[in-house]
Amino acid sequence: MNRKHRSVSTGDGPNLRVRVFGVMGLVVLAGAGTLLLVALLAAPALFYRALTAAGVDQNTELAARVHQAFATATLVSIAAGVGAATLVAATMSILVARRITRPISEAAKAAGRLAAGDYSARATSSRMGPELATLTSSVNTLAQRLEASEHARQQLMADLAHELRTPLTSIDATVEAIADGILPADQETLRTLTDQARRLDRLINDLNAVSRADEHAFRLSTRRADIPDIVHQAVSQAHAQYVSRGVTLETPHVAPATAIVDPDRITEVLEQLLDNSLTSCVDGDSVTVSCVANPNDVQITVSDTGRGFDPEDAERLFQRFFRGHPTPPGRGSGHGIGLTIARTLIEAQNGTLTATSSGPGRGASFTITVPRPRSLRDTTTTTRTER
Repeated sequence: MNRKHRSVSTGDGPNLRVRVFGVMGLVVLAGAGTLLLVALLAAPALFYRALTAAGVDQNTELAARVHQAFATATLVSIAAGVGAATLVAATMSILVARRITRPISEAAKAAGRLAAGDYSARATSSRMGPELATLTSSVNTLAQRLEASEHARQQLMADLAHELRTPLTSIDATVEAIADGILPADQETLRTLTDQARRLDRLINDLNAVSRADEHAFRLSTRRADIPDIVHQAVSQAHAQYVSRGVTLETPHVAPATAIVDPDRITEVLEQLLDNSLTSCVDGDSVTVSCVANPNDVQITVSDTGRGFDPEDAERLFQRFFRGHPTPPGRGSGHGIGLTIARTLIEAQNGTLTATSSGPGRGASFTITVPRPRSLRDTTTTTRTER
């Protein structure tokens, strides 16, 4: 369905500068009218009283001339004062209106450029008070986030194209070789096609998983759970795979602790972290899982002596399709999505997942932090679907 674009009308009356000038003009006119009214009502009575107090007869021709001169002087003075005030107010109104409307106009232009797809647009900061500063800052923050989102989208499309190109190229080359009679359609050739097709299927499944994670489209059943039991269960499931690859898996420091989590989801995250550490290690390396109970939270750390990563890549590890250094031969190959899903699952349980490393070849540590129960009410089970 095509959506009609409705443009915003720009003919809704005078612009803001004219309106500000008009409002200030009305203020000046109201002040001048008030001044004139008060002067005409109060000045004659006060003047007559002063003449009477001075002993001047009100019925003489001199008094009449004095009265006339006073009235004329009063009106001329008021008119001159109002005129001068109006001129000064008009000048000040123009300057103030220009100062006020300039940052608003620039913010509007920047927003228009953002709407048109120019995410490099920025509004110039002004010194016209916190309100306009907040407006400018909000527009610039929006621009930065849109620019980052667009960059991430472009990077995602590039990474996705790269991930799809390898198996598709392999399938195309194999099929072409079979058609040209270069390769026989035997079991080995068919196995190659099947492996590449399965690789595409895994990529599609991973994309579906990360999409659900980004949308929080998954179920959580949080309750008060025993963390050591979860840790030992995940370690027990991974133990045989570690032994087969000559990597030591230890749990020397697992303190008794409870936390408000979904045990199945925590186990899923631990399995991902253990698998990630295993792919980073070679024969003779070791992986350690520890658990520390703090007053307000519980920390589960998976540390390895594997290949590590650059410290500046710590956050990028949790971006989809980012895999850091190449995986050693024979250690499997993921699509760089597992850690993205793991962090999303932990954050959905009000926790955090962070990564640290001293550098390539110095191992890495992944730390899960989840909240501890604060009252008896936290012992109840809560089942919800994240969205």
